[in-house]
Amino acid sequence: MQPVPSKPLRLLRQPLFLAVSLSHFAVDVLNGHTSIVLAVLSTPLGLSNAIIGLIAMIYSVAGSVSQPVFGWLSDRYSARWAAAGGVVWMAACFALAAVTPGYWPIVCLILGSLGSGAFHPPGTMKAAQVGKQHMAGQMATAASIFFLFGQGGLSLGPAIGGVIMDTLGLRGLLVPAGLTIPIGLFTAWAMRPSAPVLAASGGEKSAAAPPPDLSLFWVVMLLAALRVWAQSVTTTFAPKHFHDLGLAPTIYGAIVALFMGGSAIGGVIGALFSERWGQRRTIVLAQALSALPFFFFPAANGIWIYLLAVLAGFLNGAPHSILVTAAQRSLPSRAALASGIVLGFMFTAGTIGTYVSGIVADRIGLGYVLQANALVVLLAALISLWLMPRPALRPSVVEAGD
Repeated sequence: MQPVPSKPLRLLRQPLFLAVSLSHFAVDVLNGHTSIVLAVLSTPLGLSNAIIGLIAMIYSVAGSVSQPVFGWLSDRYSARWAAAGGVVWMAACFALAAVTPGYWPIVCLILGSLGSGAFHPPGTMKAAQVGKQHMAGQMATAASIFFLFGQGGLSLGPAIGGVIMDTLGLRGLLVPAGLTIPIGLFTAWAMRPSAPVLAASGGEKSAAAPPPDLSLFWVVMLLAALRVWAQSVTTTFAPKHFHDLGLAPTIYGAIVALFMGGSAIGGVIGALFSERWGQRRTIVLAQALSALPFFFFPAANGIWIYLLAVLAGFLNGAPHSILVTAAQRSLPSRAALASGIVLGFMFTAGTIGTYVSGIVADRIGLGYVLQANALVVLLAALISLWLMPRPALRPSVVEAGD
């Protein structure tokens, strides 16, 4: 008698789910390269910290704000070409960034972010559809596996980018871009019209849904923005900070990779702890405790840099899925809309905060700005302590963003 494959393995045996998950990984590997590329370009192009923050803000806002547009286009016309086309478009733009002179690599990166915005809405939708069909309706579990591929890409991207930039320079971007194109073509094949058609995955609406809790929704929006502000400042400016200290791209690429890897693990562990301790308590403790590694990590030396980076990422990432669930709970009849709004807002607000931090860094120094993340997360802890409701909020399906 053959063993029955586990549910995640069963999902990965579905070509459509495997295709969109691999595409998610590839897209976020390229997204993870951005801060390394900007750090490498900072010297030949004379980019100030404020300009790096501005570029990072434009890149992130373009990828986030465009998602509702591409989601609408996917529903109305073709999810296949939005998803697969977005992956190929992003790879092509990053390949051009590797070979164009002057400031053109920056233009190509920003245009490439639109590919990320095009992929995420249809990719998330298809992952949830496969989970609904092949996991007895467990769309949330399928979505979490899909998101894990993206987090893995964001974690490995900076490390891979650091090694490539160290070895090949900017032209090394041709390597991940070239490997991404076949994945995009695989996604186009898996989403072909002759493939099995799945039912639409729109959220189920209850006939007796409770009224929306807009006060909770705005609190969640604020907390999410502060959490991602600290994360974005770290991933954008930690490479430049350690570059200025004379460290090699391989080293600061690994630092950012460990930070993002810790964040991915923290998101899973934070959700598990919230089921026992309550969501409010988990958010308060995670954000308050993350202030310590955020404060000490920019001034650390040796192995302590890596350890503190992992710890800061782990604690800062712990509230992520909790906040998305709380947003869904606050708008019970519009869970997908709530997810899309809060995720889009958190990343847009985070990049705006990064731009502001870049301006401040040009006046007081990057080290102090990175340490100021401790104040940002402490503010988030205080807000959650006083404004988040005490009863634990039941999780619901995450159907948008990552």
